[in-house]
Order: sequence, then C-alpha cells, then structure tokens
Amino acid sequence: MRHMTSWIRGSSLAVFLVSSGVFAIEVRTGTEDFTLNVDGNLQFRNENIFDGPPPTATSGPAPSGHFNSDFFMRRASLSARGTAYKYLWYYVKLETGRFGARGNYSAASLLQDVVVGYVPVPDFYIEGGFLKTPLSRPAVDSSWRDNALESVSDILMYPNTRAQRQTGVQVRALLLDRRILIRGGAYEGARAAAISSTNPAPATPSVNPNGVPLWAGMARLNLIGDDSGYTYPQIYADGTSHISFGVGGQFQPHSGSPQNATTVYDYSALAADVFVDMALPNDMEALFILDGYRFDWGPGQAKTGDGLHGELGYRWGPIQPQANFYWFNSDTRRNSFLKLAGGLNYYIRGHHAKIQAEYESLIAGGVLPNTPGLTATPRQHQILVQAQIAF
Repeated sequence: MRHMTSWIRGSSLAVFLVSSGVFAIEVRTGTEDFTLNVDGNLQFRNENIFDGPPPTATSGPAPSGHFNSDFFMRRASLSARGTAYKYLWYYVKLETGRFGARGNYSAASLLQDVVVGYVPVPDFYIEGGFLKTPLSRPAVDSSWRDNALESVSDILMYPNTRAQRQTGVQVRALLLDRRILIRGGAYEGARAAAISSTNPAPATPSVNPNGVPLWAGMARLNLIGDDSGYTYPQIYADGTSHISFGVGGQFQPHSGSPQNATTVYDYSALAADVFVDMALPNDMEALFILDGYRFDWGPGQAKTGDGLHGELGYRWGPIQPQANFYWFNSDTRRNSFLKLAGGLNYYIRGHHAKIQAEYESLIAGGVLPNTPGLTATPRQHQILVQAQIAF
C-alpha cells in the first residue's frame, strides 16, 4: 500500500511539473497531505497594425486609418498546482489577457483553468472542472510554450467556450506503453437561454432544449515520445523528440445554427493532425505541425466550413525561425479566415525566458481572395514583438 501511494503521489507530481516546467516555485504546506507549486507567466507585447478593413475602437489600424502601435500585456497569469492526499491533483490558473491594449486597463482577471483530477492507476486521469476541450493536439496546446505568437484558436468554431475551455468531466490516459493517448468526455456546450428574467421559458428556436452535454474526444498514436501533461508544447525545445498522429471529434444535438423558427441544427466537428518535433545533434530541432478540420453548424451556415492550420520551425541553439498559417473557408464564403505569418524566436532560457518577433497578414471573418462573385476583404498586416518570462 505504501508503494502504491508513493507511486501515485510521484505520478501526480510529474503531471504538474511537466505541465508547468521545472521553474515552478514550491511552497511548503506543513503537511504531507498537500503539495503546492506556484508558477506564473508574463508576456509583454508591442503590436503594430496597418492596412485592412476600416478600424474599430478595439481592432485594426489607428482611428484615422494610419499605422497603429500599441504596448500591452498579452498575458499575465498566476497558477497553483499540486497534489492532495497522494492520489488527487489540482490546477487553478488566473489570467488577465490583453491588459492595456488600446489603453484599456479594465480587462478582468478570469479563471482560465480549474482542474481537479483523480489518478487511480498509472497514466490514467479522471478530471473535472473548467477544462480545455479536446479536438486536436493544437486545440489543447500551451500558450506559453508556443512556436507561433497566435495559433489555431481563431478557426476553432466551438459552440460555447472561452479560450477553448468549458466546464466538464473527462478521462485522459496513456495506454500500451504510452503508445496510445486518449482524451475526452462530456462538456457543458451550448445551452438554451431564457426569454427574460421573469419568463424562464427558452427562446424560440431553442438551443439544446434537452440539456444534452457536448461530447468531445481525441485519440493519438505516439511513434516517438509522448505528451503526458495537461497541455502540450507547440515546440519542446528541451532536447527530446516527439512524433504523433491524431484524430478527434465533437458532437452536441440542436446546438448549431437555427434551422427554422422552431428547430436548431446539430453541431459537430472532426479533426486530424500530425505533430513532428525532432531533436537533432548540436542542439538543433526541427518542427512540423499540420491539422485539418470540418465544422458543421448546419447547411450553408456561417460557422460551417473547412479549416487548416500548420507550423514549421527550425532551431539552431537559441535561434529559431518559424512560419505558420491558418485558413478557414466558410460554406457561406463570407465568414472565412486566413493568416500567413513568419518570425524569429530567441530562447534566452528555453520557454522560461524568450523574445519573439512575427509578421502576420490576416483576414478575419471576411471574404478570401479569388472567391467567385465576392470582393475580397482587405488584408490586415501586423508586426508583433513579444517578451516572455515564465516561472
């Protein structure tokens, strides 16, 4: 019994240490029943925008339409994680996003992650809370262990999430000598809204009138290495190699777009992806990510369409040039997305201290070039420079 509880405790410790990195600050709790580690992430960004559609109060160029330069905190987060009673683990993260962007200092600090997990056997976790919703590997990646400054999130057309997160319960497991990873469960998803505070009846057409959860999951084949943490790096940058392939899906009935005055289409999504991160001699590393999506909110709906996302990188010691893109072509052709980007990462101390620069060409929620019968949305251009300290 002592051997088993010791193993479970060690396994749980590995979970959050892998997720947070070795610089987490250990806090003495005065009891063996609880362990506590505190870690944080500060990302300071300079964002320079020009061209594109007419500016708004919160996006695009300056109100005059000219080049706009902005300084703000892209992320400022503080998290706590640890074990409880040797077989439970927990993770709570508080984050403020885009603090000071466009001079707005009223951005709220929000709960970004809340996870309570139970570890009954090695590499098997039952978790509940405010969870990252699985679909593909990039959908559950780590925002501070990134390769590109902004990843796939803009083209993930989930029904009701915040930063790909929602409340739910899930299983996360590594099987067959860690060759197979499964991650999935039941999540809150879309819910019917009351007509008013005095009339609790749902509006018509009613979204998810029967309160059925969103079912979501992913499965991966690990050819080299494995992903054992709660979130996954876009690039490991630690001398280890990883190759894996995955598929995923989501479904929730009557949670898509309105079909007519009384009914709502079902929502579903499918994904497939490949992840290659190869450590090479002389402290070099090659990265390749490619993932494809099909989101279905109903025939001819704005969020129904096909998506594609990819990233490349090659690291020579502390220097890493990278290129990335995402593309979503709505079936309506009027709510499509396109990003083409490239940049340079400089690792002072891995992901714990680094500087990143990136140029981006964007179309967000508009018409893509060469769309028959429609005028293309003007591209917005961005130059981003970001410094990060994570501990």
